[in-house]
Amino acid sequence: MELDEYRRRAEGFLRELNEEFYRNGAGLKASLDTAPIYERNSDLFTRAEVERALRDLRDAAASRSAAPQERSVGGNGGLASFEVESDTARSVRYLAEFACHGYLDMATRELTDAIVSAETRAVVEFEGRTIPFRMSQVLLANEPNERARAALEAARQQVTEAINPKREERMETLHSLVRDLGFSDYKSFCADLGGMDLEGLAAMMEAFLDETDAVYTRAMEKATSAILGMRLKDVRRHDLAFLFRGARFDDMFRGDRVVATLESTVAAMGLPHDEYPNIHIDAEPRDSKSPRAFSVPLDVPARVVLVIMPHGGHDDYHSILHEAGHAWHYGSVRRDLDFEYKWLGDNSVTEAYAFLFEYLACNERWLAEHTTGAFIDEYRAHAMLHKAYMLRRYAAKLLYELRLHGGGSLSEMPGEYASILTDALKVQYPETDYLADVDDGFYVARYLKAWMFEAHLRDFLTRRFGERWYAYAETGAALRELFSEGQRLPVEELAARLGTGPVDPSPLVQEILDKLEA
Repeated sequence: MELDEYRRRAEGFLRELNEEFYRNGAGLKASLDTAPIYERNSDLFTRAEVERALRDLRDAAASRSAAPQERSVGGNGGLASFEVESDTARSVRYLAEFACHGYLDMATRELTDAIVSAETRAVVEFEGRTIPFRMSQVLLANEPNERARAALEAARQQVTEAINPKREERMETLHSLVRDLGFSDYKSFCADLGGMDLEGLAAMMEAFLDETDAVYTRAMEKATSAILGMRLKDVRRHDLAFLFRGARFDDMFRGDRVVATLESTVAAMGLPHDEYPNIHIDAEPRDSKSPRAFSVPLDVPARVVLVIMPHGGHDDYHSILHEAGHAWHYGSVRRDLDFEYKWLGDNSVTEAYAFLFEYLACNERWLAEHTTGAFIDEYRAHAMLHKAYMLRRYAAKLLYELRLHGGGSLSEMPGEYASILTDALKVQYPETDYLADVDDGFYVARYLKAWMFEAHLRDFLTRRFGERWYAYAETGAALRELFSEGQRLPVEELAARLGTGPVDPSPLVQEILDKLEA
């Protein structure tokens, strides 16, 4: 297939696929039916197309190795040092990543549909009530009784266990397919196609875990004692849903102001929603709607949907701001960009923009202007502990996924998962979620790099516009310029162009040490 035709067909495929994911996640459709979409577009993911894409990737790598290395960025090791790809090489890699992951998704489409459809339709029995599985997470976060939480979690785990055989079959299939394509394992497959130094990132995150361990542990001991009335060693993962729910801050974050707060925030930033008619916000309650907010580009940049299921408190604000970062990014992309820069690329970029918006809800001045203003200091400490928990959780997930995808036996992984996450987070993690808690393609690495880049981007905006950087139209103009490039450039190159220093966890370590010990 000619390149221009491939791009046109691939874009149509992603529009159709994302529409299906949107309708299921928004609770508009009880099943997920991607298999027919893949079948209609199967010629995009034939073995011949995949082998052609891999040949192009190897040829581009060989040309890069043979050429004089005149351009380099950084020099301090880790993610700070990387080779700047030419536009041609980057385009080849993005398209190869799309074709190869599409090949895997095509082969596992029926299993994927079965897993997601089972979760959508599943119910749990709790205290004489039948509750949709997706809604049970919301109940868990609002349940103050330790025994009731344990009972609800046990019912949730039964659903997960019932679906796990299909997850295991799917994972075994993915691992087998990448070996068949000539890769040693799924880890190397994702690293090569994604342009990611997974081992280097893991080394940095191991150091991050060591550097933040003591302060995190002390803060968690205080919080679990004060809020849960439990010793940290007795806390189980499901107890954290209530711990981080932060119901005591609900009066600060009015439920009827969630969308209005987003609207006023982007307007002050010079990105008013009325200039983005291409972005639709779906905040309607539906029983089968995913409790996890998401944004989905249905046609970049012409049609983007932000989906949220408000359930009360600060999490609604964090969620809508996070997803707005995605939505305004997708909705600002230049129409004339090639397909691979509009739809593909380094997802650390869009996740960084999402974190940038989300962490406005931790900004002291933003909180004073957009909430009731009570208990701001206490809330910021709560939010900082949650951020530290999430960073450590994803660091641990990366270490676990390197083992999961490194060629070992799948039968050993439940114990590995529980052990690694329990050790990092100091609460008891269940073995059951050892596959349910894994995203394809080492997306965990994208999140970690996004957290790092967001810290640099926030610092850049603060130095340029001040602590109230979010309140100036000039900020919106600067962000529109960044957003307009889609994901053409990876976060390492964006950081270099902004002059913000190497993309590493050091700003995050300092933030945690400063704010959790304060």
